[in-house]
Amino acid sequence: MSELPRPSFTENAIRILERRYLRKDSQGRVCETPEEMLWRVARAVASAEEKWSEDPAQWEVSFYEMMARLDFLPNSPTLMNAGTGVGQLSACFVLPVGDSMEEIFDALKYTALIHKSGGGTGFNFSSLRPAGDVVKSTMGVASGPVSFMELFDHTTEVVKQGGMRRGANMGILNCDHPDIERFISAKSEEGRLSNFNISVGASDTFIEAIKKGDLLALTNPRTGSEVSKVSARDLFEEIAGAAWMSGDPGMIFLDKIEAANPTPHLSRIDATNPCVPADTFVMTDAGPRLVKDLIGERATLIVDGKPFETTEAGFFKTGVKPLLSIRTKEGYSFRATAEHPVLRVTKKTRHTLQKEWINVSDLKPGDEIMLHDHRELAGWEGLYGEKEGYLMGLLVGDGTLKSDKAVLSVWPYEKACGDGTAGIMGRALEAAEAMPHRSDFQGWWKVSGRGEYRMSLATLRGLAFSLGMKPGEKTITPHLETMTSSQFARGFLQGLFDSDGSVQGSQKKGISIRLAQSDIKRLEAVQRMLARFGIVSVIYKKRRPSKITFLPDWENGVGSYETRPQHELVISRDNVRLFAERVGFCDGAKSAKLSSLLASYRRTPNSERFTATVESISSAGTEDVYDVQVPGANAFDANGIVVHNCGEQPLLPYESCNLGSINLVNMLDEKGSIDWDRLFATTKLAVRFLDDVIEINNFIIPQIKDATLGNRKIGLGVMGWADLLFKLGIPYDSDEALDLARKVMSFIQKTGHDESSKLAASRGPFPNWKGSRWEERGLPMRNATVTTIAPTGTISLIAECSSGIEPVFALAHRRKAFGGSDLLTYTNEILMEALRKNGLADTKVVEAIMEKGSLKEIDLPEEIKRVFVVAHDIHFEWHVRMQAAFQEFTDNAVSKTINMPREATVDDVKKAYFLAYELGCRGITIFRDGCKEDQVLHVGVSAEKQKIVAEEAIETGEYVKPKKRPAILSGKTTKIGTNFGNLYLTVNFLDGKPFEVFATLGKSGRDTQAHTEALGRLISLALRSGVPVDDIIRQLKGIGGGMPFLEDNDLILSLPDAIARGLERALGRSVEVKGSGDMCPVCGASLVYAEGCERCTVCDYSRCN
Repeated sequence: MSELPRPSFTENAIRILERRYLRKDSQGRVCETPEEMLWRVARAVASAEEKWSEDPAQWEVSFYEMMARLDFLPNSPTLMNAGTGVGQLSACFVLPVGDSMEEIFDALKYTALIHKSGGGTGFNFSSLRPAGDVVKSTMGVASGPVSFMELFDHTTEVVKQGGMRRGANMGILNCDHPDIERFISAKSEEGRLSNFNISVGASDTFIEAIKKGDLLALTNPRTGSEVSKVSARDLFEEIAGAAWMSGDPGMIFLDKIEAANPTPHLSRIDATNPCVPADTFVMTDAGPRLVKDLIGERATLIVDGKPFETTEAGFFKTGVKPLLSIRTKEGYSFRATAEHPVLRVTKKTRHTLQKEWINVSDLKPGDEIMLHDHRELAGWEGLYGEKEGYLMGLLVGDGTLKSDKAVLSVWPYEKACGDGTAGIMGRALEAAEAMPHRSDFQGWWKVSGRGEYRMSLATLRGLAFSLGMKPGEKTITPHLETMTSSQFARGFLQGLFDSDGSVQGSQKKGISIRLAQSDIKRLEAVQRMLARFGIVSVIYKKRRPSKITFLPDWENGVGSYETRPQHELVISRDNVRLFAERVGFCDGAKSAKLSSLLASYRRTPNSERFTATVESISSAGTEDVYDVQVPGANAFDANGIVVHNCGEQPLLPYESCNLGSINLVNMLDEKGSIDWDRLFATTKLAVRFLDDVIEINNFIIPQIKDATLGNRKIGLGVMGWADLLFKLGIPYDSDEALDLARKVMSFIQKTGHDESSKLAASRGPFPNWKGSRWEERGLPMRNATVTTIAPTGTISLIAECSSGIEPVFALAHRRKAFGGSDLLTYTNEILMEALRKNGLADTKVVEAIMEKGSLKEIDLPEEIKRVFVVAHDIHFEWHVRMQAAFQEFTDNAVSKTINMPREATVDDVKKAYFLAYELGCRGITIFRDGCKEDQVLHVGVSAEKQKIVAEEAIETGEYVKPKKRPAILSGKTTKIGTNFGNLYLTVNFLDGKPFEVFATLGKSGRDTQAHTEALGRLISLALRSGVPVDDIIRQLKGIGGGMPFLEDNDLILSLPDAIARGLERALGRSVEVKGSGDMCPVCGASLVYAEGCERCTVCDYSRCN
């Protein structure tokens, strides 16, 4: 162990670790060292290796070494929870939000549990009906997505996350939602939805409509109907204006995300949930079941005759949604939501079928869709056997069900007894005698004068009633279909076809088996029952119209009767032989004819293709609908038709992200070049580490477990990019940097994919691999995705490197020395090396860097200033281009903020959005410097209009003349230590109230002294004009600067904040101030907007996970 590397953490990193990562005892005292933390994590993760007969101890050492060298660190939940009782190791989760109170509050409950364990949550609220829409259950109106977002926001606020920071949320609303304008402006009010980052889900259709100046249709998700149209350009103007003003919303490019979806067979990413109603028949290994019977229970579904297990949740309700009814020419039908995918035939040859998933709403009459082939299914257990089934088939065909008994009839006798014991009567009698019956049971008896034979059996009546039939209603009930065995179903079909079936045709014309009925619903049920044996049939409606028919009457005469239209079910092709083998006839004449025709058939019958042709698509009401996930098959049998299982939004519903980042600065060798061998080894080991994390993860709810294990997505990213460029002497905003970004990320991507493929060879591919894009490429993969550029705020502070792929935000700052009270200056060490190398590291230069935070206005060599740029030195286009360069070689999205200067315009925001779209980014978040302060300006108001508004405000305001200053005033002087020297604040009083303020600095530059004096004069003017001192303090207190500092254990954020604290000391009391939103709630330093969220560059606080 002594030869292993010891972690070398900075004082600030140790502080962060002690605050949140290191284990604590029952008294809240830290009880492990940073080194022990790394061993805890390494040991827990390596324990997964035992599952594949690997040596956990060996991998424990490898994982420890990688983390101890700070070459790689996993996301915060893994560092915090691995090897503890919590065990929740994922960083972020996607939760579906359905359009019902039950679903909304389920999502809210799951959100609280996730935030409690240290994770963040993402939601797409596009399924919620718009504000003002009808709520039938209460006869009220809907609140709309934005109102419910406030509920999620408040929940996040009150649930403390990981013992320190609060949870973070990502909220999306699609551009075609009727409430999209409310969503766009939701964060224009400071403090509203403060725990949310929000983005508009933008489709390619929306982008094209902006380019062409077209209208965009807004659609009610509850009904699927268009409610209005808006100008796409006007809507885009609103998005850009709101982002200019407050930094929100960003944009998510839905179709670009979908194009990169590795598992399109599961669902479109960000699609509305595809669903089916409760009365849909689903085939399982226990026989056919209704969806309503499988809610909340794991089941094994039969897909093309093979078993596939659902997730633990089974079918689950997703809301109340409008349905479409799909009917085929062959008679098969089902109902589903418009977004439910079915398998459509795209090309059909004699020997092949090419297929694709297509939404129900996109089907057209004439399209061929796939039926299930259950010919390999052996059978299933259930109630009753073949004999009971045969009697029930005869009852439904030619029997009578009364309240006291069931009566079977055979007519005529001669036909029925065609070959004795093999005939209907013999078979029925054998079955009846096997059932409980009275001692005086007569069996078959002849009806006098009619040539009809009957058999009456009370037990058969009880059997019929147990299967849901009623007197006078002998039909095929759902209970009969779903609760009986395959043997019963076989006997039932045989009895029904013996009663009402026929064998027709010849070798020349083709053989068919037919069943005529006046009840179309009965034929549809028979068609479903046949399909479960792999026998496909066609229903022809109204094959014989209604007419007057002459039939025998009770007096042995003939009477006229009106007959209903006759529909006919026809079995043909190779299904005829299969019927003969699996069902057959007991009717001697029918059996003999079928055997003869099959024996004389000289050519092989046409093989069944298991397709049906769409005849119509129509509206079918609004009902409760349900989803299911079927890993491996990603499909199920809905009334015999192949339909997709369900999914929603990126990630797919209930998926979690498992993240880790490589420290690129550590990938440099002694010569200052990238050590590709080290990067190769680190990438391989990190992929294995992250896959092991999935194995040991403790999932909060079953849905998350099933979704995560189904795709096993990992997100390996990078940090320290800006520091790497500093070391290499490459400007961030240069083509050279873009080229290097592509080279580094493509290397990590390829290496990561290769390692995941090798893991698939030894551990097996992810369960949903079949049907994925990886299967199309013939490449087994352990993980559906491998790479992600995620926010690295905290772990980059621990590793003491720049965050993610962001540029640095300041080159210097001050903070309190560890364990002491002195303020120390921290300047970027790579910059200091460059300054020392060039003989420029003198005190004045360092002080100038401390004051400015950037080199832009400092007299230094251009080659140094060109390399050491900070975020606000870089034009926004270079920010976008850098994000796009990394996105080219990243499986998932890239997290980055597009920083803009204060003077950027709304047009600049629009340009950034369009550039991001054109360059292939999957989303974009912008942040204009100072936008939080400028939010009082209205969207779309030009600079000229703003000037007019300002002038009007001045003209209408009342002028207050300041009081004259007396010759003598008494006061107090307070001394406050600052980054710029000691601040001396003198407050003079008149009549016991503050009247004027003098603020002077000790050793500082002239500009800083001038600003301080000017602030004192303005405060004095305000006091002399009657402005309450508390109001002045509230305006100044909490203003964050680039370099916060500690003075007497009191955190001072800036010079204005120091003056406010001085005023409080002079008053002898403090003034309560509500947070302004730009301060770190942990340490009080200024927050910067990076990687799509606000974060602190001094401590570990971040609004994102």
